[in-house]
Amino acid sequence: MEIKLIKPLKIHTEQISKMIEDFKFIDNVENGISGSSKVLAYPNIADWIKFVNTEVPKNGMSPFKQYIAINENNDVVGFINLRLELNEYLFNFGGHIGYAISPQQRNKGYATEMLKQGLKKIKALGINDVLITCLENNQASEKVILNNGGVYENSLKENENIFKRFWIKL
Repeated sequence: MEIKLIKPLKIHTEQISKMIEDFKFIDNVENGISGSSKVLAYPNIADWIKFVNTEVPKNGMSPFKQYIAINENNDVVGFINLRLELNEYLFNFGGHIGYAISPQQRNKGYATEMLKQGLKKIKALGINDVLITCLENNQASEKVILNNGGVYENSLKENENIFKRFWIKL
């Protein structure tokens, strides 16, 4: 199992669209897809790709780096977003890194490897203490975080959701 984190490009449009449809079919996406820089808010994937590659955050967003994960067959298997600054919401609920694996690609070790590579990238950007969160009932994501050295700090409630907060020291 091998994956690479790359910037999303126009050539990935069709695969990203397919992955989004998979998320909509399997997951509750009314609050978005984790790690995707609000891909569902864009009228089309081309506009989203243009936005995430501009390097200029909008509407009060924190500076970020957006990647997609591709496997050895060049299939797009997930999203990962590195947040370079934490506003109050990200500090409490979102963390430095958000990620999601396509429902069709889960349980293959991609998330653990994707986070591992994301941690290397964020360390190279000068962030050594990394906050990562997951919903209390997301045991798969919690396992990914723990497998990458996450240390549980606490849980915080936002509306009906409880977020578990973990720190990883790089």
